[in-house]
Amino acid sequence: MATPLVPARTRRTQAERTMATQRKLIDGAIDLLKKKRYTSFRTADVAEHAGVSKGAQTHHFPSKDMLVLQALEEVYRRTQQRALERIAVGRSAPDTLLEQLVADSREFFLGDDFLLSLDLMMVDPSSTLGSDVKRLAQLYRLPVEQAWLDALVAAGHPQRQAKDVVRLTFAIARGFGVRQLIAGQDEEFQQLMDSWMRMAKAMLLLSSAPDASGISSRRSLDTPQRKARKKNSA
Repeated sequence: MATPLVPARTRRTQAERTMATQRKLIDGAIDLLKKKRYTSFRTADVAEHAGVSKGAQTHHFPSKDMLVLQALEEVYRRTQQRALERIAVGRSAPDTLLEQLVADSREFFLGDDFLLSLDLMMVDPSSTLGSDVKRLAQLYRLPVEQAWLDALVAAGHPQRQAKDVVRLTFAIARGFGVRQLIAGQDEEFQQLMDSWMRMAKAMLLLSSAPDASGISSRRSLDTPQRKARKKNSA
């Protein structure tokens, strides 16, 4: 009986090994930034956490700030991807867009990803790291805000009201995220967001009503003087 051939293991290319090592270091940096924050962050700890030699870590990321920025960009990339996936779900079922927006806001602003980015935002804004952190936030977070706005407008809601809903949703969730730093987790967040969702739905429904603008225009034209003339003519 012939012995079955065992397929030879495919050796990874140098580029693949480099990418794998960088991935370990970036993931390790994200973990430690969430646990220790920037001031206590040490590249030697990252190398140990990732199971990579200090020499390899220095080769791929020569400075602490270079590794920190790569970690932050990866966090933003992942959160942006999750947001875009939720937007795609909402576009296919427009009635769920607001719920998807709230879920995305809660996941980001009440999670470790936001606290990590907030910690780095507190770095001296005039420093190179501070300006790079701001650049990454603008590069990844502002397009998420715009994508939610575009989805609501595509669902038939006026841009002004859609923008208000997106920004207020983010503002409420962001505020609770900061509050967590002071008072810990707050179980009332969901109750507050449920109340806000009812108000947001009302805003969008009223502004999207076919005759909403017409009603507003007629009311604005019905001045006291016009009413008086109507009464006298009667």
